[in-house]
Amino acid sequence: MRDLKKNIGIYSLLVLLSIAVFVWGVVFYVERDYLTVAFLDIGQGDAIFIEAPNGNQILIDAGPNKKILSEISKLMPFYDRFIDVVIATHPDADHIGGLPDIFKRYKVGIVIDPGTISETTIYKEFEKLIDEKGLERLKARRGMRLTLGENIYLIFMFPDENIFGNKNDSSIVTKLVYGDSSFLFMGDAERRTEQYLYTLDKEALDADILKVGHHGSKTSTSDIFLEAVSPDIAIIQVGEKNRYGHPHDVVLKKLQAAGASVLRTDIDGSVIFHSDGINLWEVSR
Repeated sequence: MRDLKKNIGIYSLLVLLSIAVFVWGVVFYVERDYLTVAFLDIGQGDAIFIEAPNGNQILIDAGPNKKILSEISKLMPFYDRFIDVVIATHPDADHIGGLPDIFKRYKVGIVIDPGTISETTIYKEFEKLIDEKGLERLKARRGMRLTLGENIYLIFMFPDENIFGNKNDSSIVTKLVYGDSSFLFMGDAERRTEQYLYTLDKEALDADILKVGHHGSKTSTSDIFLEAVSPDIAIIQVGEKNRYGHPHDVVLKKLQAAGASVLRTDIDGSVIFHSDGINLWEVSR
């Protein structure tokens, strides 16, 4: 009887082990058939996580502090400790404040920034960790293109050789395209950059989803720019009851008049979209 119980115990253990191996095999090898774009609720700041169907990942900004770690962990499985590309749109703390924590927790393939420097403590820590970890670093320039997968790419629209003195107006501006779906990420770019991009190629600004520049400040989202983008949905990444008064009523009225549905992280929390290259849909909150 004792041998029988022992054999049954060994058999049960082998069955459980087989099931575990099967489950982990599915976890490690499953490939989604959609693109994920998540506008994360990290307070007053920007943080956007992108994952292609093949698993390639991009993080655009990381908000003001380590809250990015808890938010991104909801989208990345615990065993995944590698982010292919990190983009720092500009050196303001509400965009790069969480990046030192990202660098400490995750391995990063490449860091892309506009080359704009700052004397702030957080920027110095940002640069120090890049050097300490030996991360590859690249200055963003108009025309650069990252291919994430089949028919999926991120194109850099700004800056080019005309980097403006204002840090906000030197923000990296990118457009993500997957088949018929498109997203325009404006960082903290203001009217000067919007006008410049409009003059260069207004047709290229057209997008289904607009990440509104500078958290909905009245210094961004000019009339001609908004007309060129003609977004179906506008995302405003902003902190609840922030001291800046973002988003401004003028901007909200402009977006409403343009027929764009407005989603705000201070009200709606993290906003997540999926696209299969043809259809684009919001994930239920």
